Amino acid sequence: MSRLHTPAQWLRWIGRNTKRLVVLVLGFAVLGAGIAMLALPGPGLIVIILGLAILASEFVWAERALDATTSRAAAAANTVSSKKSGRIALAASGLGLIVGGAVVVVVTDGYRVVGATVMLAGLIGLATLLPQVQKWLEAKSAARTESA
Repeated sequence: MSRLHTPAQWLRWIGRNTKRLVVLVLGFAVLGAGIAMLALPGPGLIVIILGLAILASEFVWAERALDATTSRAAAAANTVSSKKSGRIALAASGLGLIVGGAVVVVVTDGYRVVGATVMLAGLIGLATLLPQVQKWLEAKSAARTESA
């Protein structure tokens, strides 16, 4: 008796696992883009978290990595934004990124996407100064210190 699978069995397996395969490919593509953005212009950490969130919809290991990553990012952001000098620096860098990105979008033809991602990074930086985000950062940061 042959132990090889028939084409019909392969098709049934692919049909059952299509969603998982799509999540795997899409999640790793977004995760890879986020890792690249750590060195390139763009909101790398946010994109990494998005990639992990996509993967976490199907994989438990990704959910654990997502929790650890968001906790560390929240703790770091909370450390910076808990001091007045940190909030000023965050606001200045956010505004600088927005202005710089806008200049790139307006002045250059080939780098509009780069300028837009730099502007997005500035907006995300400024969003961390919102009171609702500050409360979330403090809660996430406190949860991290309790679990450590």
